[in-house]
Amino acid sequence: MKDHRHRMLLVEDHPETRSLLRRILVHRGWEVSEAGTIAEGLAQLDPPPDGLVLDLELPDGSGETILRKVRAEHLPIRVAVHSGMHDATRWEEVLRLRPDRLLFKPLDAEGLRTICGLVSA
Repeated sequence: MKDHRHRMLLVEDHPETRSLLRRILVHRGWEVSEAGTIAEGLAQLDPPPDGLVLDLELPDGSGETILRKVRAEHLPIRVAVHSGMHDATRWEEVLRLRPDRLLFKPLDAEGLRTICGLVSA
């Protein structure tokens, strides 16, 4: 029987941050795919990954678009939103979409552990 590797989608527009997260997740046994825009992220939701690390401020709009689709379609994806955003009103909007985790940039060691543990690998 083939081992199931949990799949993680990283939606992050900063290449350095995306690369660092990818290396950490791969080291922890995740199969990782990457996206730098909303369009790229939406294109990788079928089949749905097990986990999603989602930046909110992307070059083609707000990452909330992806989270909204995940929730509207009841996709079985655990979502960690991470952002350096400081707008309380926007955070309230994000919270209404029920992310599984909220993480603030810059990510610290605890934030990285949270992402790695998003789905039991």
